Amino acid sequence: MTRKILLTLASLFLIGQSYKLAVLIPKLGAESWGAAIFLGWLISLFITGIFAFAGFAWPTQRLMPEAYYKVYYPKRLKRIGKALNIELFRKMLLATLWKNRERQKEFFDGTKDRLENLETQSKKSEFGHLIPFIIIQALSVYWFTIGLIKLGIATFVFNIAGNIYPVILQRNHRMRIQVMKRRLQSKSRV
Repeated sequence: MTRKILLTLASLFLIGQSYKLAVLIPKLGAESWGAAIFLGWLISLFITGIFAFAGFAWPTQRLMPEAYYKVYYPKRLKRIGKALNIELFRKMLLATLWKNRERQKEFFDGTKDRLENLETQSKKSEFGHLIPFIIIQALSVYWFTIGLIKLGIATFVFNIAGNIYPVILQRNHRMRIQVMKRRLQSKSRV
């Protein structure tokens, strides 16, 4: 319970910091590329962090309907993944953030029992990147409309790398999970 409270407080703290930063940026401006890149990265980190901490503490994936998480057009998703080189993104994550094999096994160790956990974590992660993507995208558009073009571009780029790639990666995971579940169901009927 202490963990949930601390993570919720961290999320609330980031809400406050994100709001302050979003209000302060137009007053400060971001004329140089260096300032734009730093502020774009910071606002993206803060807003994504809000949902990451909340997702670690609560079942945030339940805020979206179950039908949202089902992959209805796997061929289209594969084409999008290929066009965006999602496999390279996945390999980069495995070589850096997810390098630890023990950490990987916490989510999926190859057993049928852990498949449900992997699916839940995939939904949680997707939700934790989808909502920030929408919010940050709206901020990017706002920066453009008030003339902070460099900040709008920097925020947009960080948002794509930090949120849309993870969303597509999680949908790819669930596409494969759906196939595995169908195979397991057909084997259990035999």
